[in-house]
Amino acid sequence: MQHPSPRPRPAAAPTRRGAAAALALALWCGAAACPAQTAPLRAPDIHYDPTPPNVVAAMMRLAEVRAGDVVYDLGCGDGRTVIAALQAGASRAVCVDIDPQRIRESRANAAAAGVADRIRFVEADLFTTDFGDATVIIVFLWPDLNLKLRPRLWREARPGTRVISYVHDMGDWRPHRTQRVTGAHGERNLYLWVIGAPAPG
Repeated sequence: MQHPSPRPRPAAAPTRRGAAAALALALWCGAAACPAQTAPLRAPDIHYDPTPPNVVAAMMRLAEVRAGDVVYDLGCGDGRTVIAALQAGASRAVCVDIDPQRIRESRANAAAAGVADRIRFVEADLFTTDFGDATVIIVFLWPDLNLKLRPRLWREARPGTRVISYVHDMGDWRPHRTQRVTGAHGERNLYLWVIGAPAPG
């Protein structure tokens, strides 16, 4: 004998406090919501290779991170770069990674450093993430991924935004500065571009 299924209870109306909290979360999270994605994302384009601490420090100096900056790390790994940006004086940071494990690590590391309240954690594809409010964008990708990202940087980043890439350049886009650093795999380059400004020389 089959029993009729119970009627679902109507959802409780949101409280004023709950609605305000949801609105605040939506405004901070933007189009790529902070909570975990409801559908699985594709596999990462590259394997995780942590940036050495001395290179992270060199990135902060090369980008001249300062008060008022909003720093995005597109492919943030364990969050060490955005944490360093806040410790260097940035006002806010956004940690973007397609791998949920990296986002979990980033949250834990930011909490341990006492800066989690100033970081937005976005589990998303960096090629579809909005970075229009960035003043500094940091990447550590493969050459072909840099070239894929380059048109979006030109089109969507604000003039004056500083772009830092570790190891790989962006083809014929001439950097404003290049700096040699010693990392886990020997000497490599750091590149700096400034959106909308011609390279010197």
